[in-house]
Amino acid sequence: MVRYRRASGQRVLTGLLMSARTRRGTLLGDEMLAAEESKSGFSFALALTREPATPRSDFSRRIDAAMVADIAARLPSPPRSVFVCGSNAFVNVAADGALAAGINAAPIKTERYDA
Repeated sequence: MVRYRRASGQRVLTGLLMSARTRRGTLLGDEMLAAEESKSGFSFALALTREPATPRSDFSRRIDAAMVADIAARLPSPPRSVFVCGSNAFVNVAADGALAAGINAAPIKTERYDA
């Protein structure tokens, strides 16, 4: 979705919170950082579970409701769509965090896999 956004010239404000064990293990991490640095309305943050997070805009823990609220607050307006993909437990925490952050349930879309 992020690649499509960039290729199509979309300027929709977008926030991405991605969880990984380490920065090196982050899927497309360098590409996401470059997208954020392009100042195109794309915000990226990592939740690292096995090493300290740098920069300060990242997190050093598993995703929780407070983290989701923090990411939502970085956007200038409430998100019109929220996509959550991951294991059942991960999706539950992230989707519940979005609800706790005051995001309406209707735009929250989830994709789950067993783990």
